[in-house]
Amino acid sequence: MTDKNKGNLLVTIQFILLAVIFLMPVNDPSPIIPAFILGVGSFIVWPGLAMVLVSIFKLGQSLTASPIPKADSQLKTDGLYKWVRHPIYTGLILTTLGLALEVGSFGKLFFVGALAVLFDYKAKWEETFLLKRYPEYDEYMSKTGRFVPRLNR
Repeated sequence: MTDKNKGNLLVTIQFILLAVIFLMPVNDPSPIIPAFILGVGSFIVWPGLAMVLVSIFKLGQSLTASPIPKADSQLKTDGLYKWVRHPIYTGLILTTLGLALEVGSFGKLFFVGALAVLFDYKAKWEETFLLKRYPEYDEYMSKTGRFVPRLNR
């Protein structure tokens, strides 16, 4: 399988998982989920969505869903990228986790978990390309968390 085909497959799986999470019908919240957890879900949706939008804007012309960077892309290490290497993935995980929690859906939570696993794999693979393209990426990786800020900055 070529890198391009693998990248397309990962992006396709990503969008299928996102569609399932957003479109999966929901019944009443599970009675074993405490009400405050439903509230936490509502609280994290908006910061997650804001993180996605700010990160997309920051990438500008370098934005691609593919883990293979565009030929004319530029490495971004400021803004949210100063704190995490993949803020779009972090924001999507927060948004979908919030949606799953606010409706109390274990089914949605399962697919959020699958999405997080996919993003971890996709980010690691994407970083192999970024290390080849940008000599400074290795140092950036050592200082910046993949999805969560490092506390030892």
